[in-house]
Amino acid sequence: MFSSLLMIVSALPLLVLSCQDFMVSPNEYHTIHPNGDKTKCLDVRGASFQDGTAVQIFDCNGTPAQQWKISYGTTTVKIEAAPFCLDAGNNPGNGVLMKIWQCFPGLPAQTWYYTPDNRIALKDKGLCLDLPGGVHFAGNQVQTWKCTDGNTNQVWTLD
Repeated sequence: MFSSLLMIVSALPLLVLSCQDFMVSPNEYHTIHPNGDKTKCLDVRGASFQDGTAVQIFDCNGTPAQQWKISYGTTTVKIEAAPFCLDAGNNPGNGVLMKIWQCFPGLPAQTWYYTPDNRIALKDKGLCLDLPGGVHFAGNQVQTWKCTDGNTNQVWTLD
């Protein structure tokens, strides 16, 4: 009995370490990459922090326009440099282009769900943040699209 307990206790640090590898701190800012492409980042166009500015894919450059607060589960996707959030607008649907807007806690257009398979879904809407055509060129404005299993245009990884 004691030896079994000792084995479990000795394995605990390994379990904690492996779980930490998959955690996203809600208090940290991250760069968000399309499908693991670490050369491209989710970006506020022109670093213009005002209502309605487009959100696009751009070459990673370490600027505040590419630093986002996000966590697994229900979350907002907030820009670090200003009080603006990723916003799906009043009538979200397929092909709706993304923008930033002043953050309003609980606003459905700004309430997202970061899934365990690395999709950023508009909570309870069946829509995911999507890279149009899967094209990784700088300036490609992101959109919402129906969440689809296996759609790599909807996979977003964090640094």
